[in-house]
Amino acid sequence: MTSGETEAFATRLSAIEAEHIHEALEQTGLSRSDLVARGLRYYLEENPDDIQAFRPDDSEMSPLETLGVLPPENGADWIETQDR
Repeated sequence: MTSGETEAFATRLSAIEAEHIHEALEQTGLSRSDLVARGLRYYLEENPDDIQAFRPDDSEMSPLETLGVLPPENGADWIETQDR
């Protein structure tokens, strides 16, 4: 279901996973929707399964990054230094 600029997704969890979610809701005070959305955003950002659709179009991994020898570079982490 799409509403404006958002779209709803749903899933089912095991009883144990659901228990952990309920505990996290109590600990954080977040709504179910907010907690699940934050988890999904984190997954999309970290992309642990290296899903191409979750990478920016201009993002290409080096062979060493693809093999897991080096973590993917993040341009936002670069530090500008003065040339000497």
